[in-house]
Amino acid sequence: MTEVWERDAETPDEYHSVEAIRGREFIIRLTTGADVFLAIQKFAIDHDIEFAKIHAAFMGGLQPAKYLVWAPDTTDPENWHKEAVATTANLSMVLALGGMIHTRPDKDGKPEPFPAIHFVAGGAWDCPTFGGHLEQGSIVKGVLECFITEIKGIETLSPIERVYVDDEYPENWYKTIK
Repeated sequence: MTEVWERDAETPDEYHSVEAIRGREFIIRLTTGADVFLAIQKFAIDHDIEFAKIHAAFMGGLQPAKYLVWAPDTTDPENWHKEAVATTANLSMVLALGGMIHTRPDKDGKPEPFPAIHFVAGGAWDCPTFGGHLEQGSIVKGVLECFITEIKGIETLSPIERVYVDDEYPENWYKTIK
């Protein structure tokens, strides 16, 4: 049985919410050669951040950019959530970046910070606009700067002990802690 927050909406105006508290605010700077995913994950570990929003990249380039895109599942047309890794090797400018840091189980089942980063890039003479879920292996060319705002007062509702057969990285939801 699925939790209420995992089910399809029963009405067009249905939603779920939690109230959170803003914590520390950071600006981070990554330079040529840094892996965006790994650097943000290490930053979260080094600063003991479990939850945060990643937002407002105000400069940055990638070469290459590796990202997940939704792809047709030719064996199961009902599977609208199939993702495949795409790579854009041409130098691209980060046009928008957003996402969150939340916890996921590591290989030992312990929670670790996981940056879920969505982005749009392009802007180079030989690179069309593209975007998706930024993956490990997206390497900074030049400088990439963004804000990270810690989120406090919530905890995950998706227990680490839960066994996930079909989804290695399940979608979590949260509850407000008082």
